[in-house]
Amino acid sequence: MTTAKDGLDAQSEVVTAQLQMEAEHMIHSMPTSVHFDELWQLHIGRVKEAPRGRRRLSPYRKWVMGATAMLAVTAGSIIGIGFISPPVAEALRVIPFFDYLYDKGADRGELKPIEQKHLSNPADALITDKGITFNLVEEYYDGISLVINYEVTYPSSSERITGKEAAVFYKLNFEGHHPQRISSHDFTITGDHTFVGTTRLSFGDKDLPDQLRLNMSIDCIGTTRGNWDVSVLMDRRKSAALSTTVYPKDLDFTYDNSLYTVDKLTLGPVTSQVIVMKSYPHPWLYVMLEDDIGTLYMNKGGDGATDEYYYFNFSPLTEFNPKPEYMTLIAYETLENKQIKSEEDRQSLNGSLPLTLQGNQGGTVTVTAVDYEEKQTVVYYEASQVMSQLTELTLLQGQNQPITQTGQPVRISRDKLAFKLIFPPVQPSDKLEIMARSLSYREDVQQFRLRIPIQWNE
Repeated sequence: MTTAKDGLDAQSEVVTAQLQMEAEHMIHSMPTSVHFDELWQLHIGRVKEAPRGRRRLSPYRKWVMGATAMLAVTAGSIIGIGFISPPVAEALRVIPFFDYLYDKGADRGELKPIEQKHLSNPADALITDKGITFNLVEEYYDGISLVINYEVTYPSSSERITGKEAAVFYKLNFEGHHPQRISSHDFTITGDHTFVGTTRLSFGDKDLPDQLRLNMSIDCIGTTRGNWDVSVLMDRRKSAALSTTVYPKDLDFTYDNSLYTVDKLTLGPVTSQVIVMKSYPHPWLYVMLEDDIGTLYMNKGGDGATDEYYYFNFSPLTEFNPKPEYMTLIAYETLENKQIKSEEDRQSLNGSLPLTLQGNQGGTVTVTAVDYEEKQTVVYYEASQVMSQLTELTLLQGQNQPITQTGQPVRISRDKLAFKLIFPPVQPSDKLEIMARSLSYREDVQQFRLRIPIQWNE
């Protein structure tokens, strides 16, 4: 026997299904970086996790909440209504800060771990002056680097903003600390009255605290003077949980009549860093890191020195070899042009593979395959020895037009020095070539190799 309640339940389920379909259609047509399926599953999951007494709603309330949600989607204001959980509402409003940087040529490998491992913390620092709202949305801090993302909103009544208005003029200070630092920022217009910004910073202090208060003093946005000062407490617990720090003992070398000591190695999710101690550390050293299977980690920028130490920044460990038994610090004396021999080897890619090119330090690079994909070209190659993996590879298409790589080499095998390298999309042709630019150092160039054992906490 069918009751009135059963009928209402059936109607509510039909309405819910219809709302889901219509919302899916509308959200898919809206500019968002979040897929509807993800949001719907997140919402369903939150409903299942709700306390039993709160989970059950009357059919009428289900219908009202569903209809309200549909109206909100139609009006373009789904954020903040009761039909969806707070995580869903926040997900709908996610700003693709790093996507804007990638579009401007930022290295995905440098920033990708912050996104993949959800290492940013919400900042929740918002202030309005002269009708302009500055919102410090999120921050990433690990004691080595800092990334802050922010959004600026002009009044809806103002004229459409241009590049002149899409800028923030600020000063940064850190309470109780005055570290050396190198920083850069990028701004991207995202609407008629909005733009976003990202500031990236590398520290030159070897012992910054787990928590550090950032004061951002802003006296001008675009062409408007005002006061948008904000303050946020940065916390590196998220990155620290994925980091390992080693303080080696008795690892030193003598160069230019001076003693250098490896003081600290940090292996983090975003940046690896080596600290080398010496009083007045000059001249400069050229350094690399090598893991226990021969993968070289190159400098990623932001290096510096104080009167007492150098600090060198490297890429994080790869997922391919996340827990090496040891790392080797390779330090060269300062190199001059007369100590370096450079050569070029170029061959056509219209023939059969594999093909072998001259590599760094007397080795070779063998191209084993090339995938011509719609959005990228992938070159697969093997290096004959460790230093040859650093050989610079470039594609040439017609009249020597160079096509440079879009990322760093990625190792793809533990048993051999095999890598893949990404280039922009190209079409295979009789004129397509690949060029290897190799370097070799004179035999009398001093090199120091210091193995740093690593104890991992399981």
